[in-house]
Amino acid sequence: MKLSIKSIALATMMTVSTVSVSTGLALSGKISAASAQTNYAQINRQLQFQPQICAKPSIIANWKGIIVAAGDDAATYLEISIPSGKAPQQGNWKFLGESEPLDQGKAIASVQGNTVTLELWSNNSGSPKKISTLQGNFQDCGSKITGKLLNTKTNFVFNIAKF
Repeated sequence: MKLSIKSIALATMMTVSTVSVSTGLALSGKISAASAQTNYAQINRQLQFQPQICAKPSIIANWKGIIVAAGDDAATYLEISIPSGKAPQQGNWKFLGESEPLDQGKAIASVQGNTVTLELWSNNSGSPKKISTLQGNFQDCGSKITGKLLNTKTNFVFNIAKF
């Protein structure tokens, strides 16, 4: 049996994780002669940046992270819990010590686009007093918030993440 077609081209598409690789396999004349070629143009097109699609970020969650003065290595550990409810969102916060909270109180959160403002209110003196305002932006599809403290003379920054 003879082949009347001089060459047969087969294309195989393989997907490895999120990177697609395309290879071309050409068979010519007799079936025993085969060569493989990589289609680099196809690979380059498929490796281009693909934007990450995220749902609208929400402040409703349990958050844990640190507050630190820029350039310092001593951090204050912060936990914030914002349950679902009416806007502005209200919840609780606490600065964590080794075995118990160092300070705690009410947290009021508001979200404007990608910007988050957190007001920390303390009730240790018997009457509510705002002790700090944190303002930052959602990162990593809303799983983190990074920013700075607004009402301090020192340049404090914070990083919190959902847990």
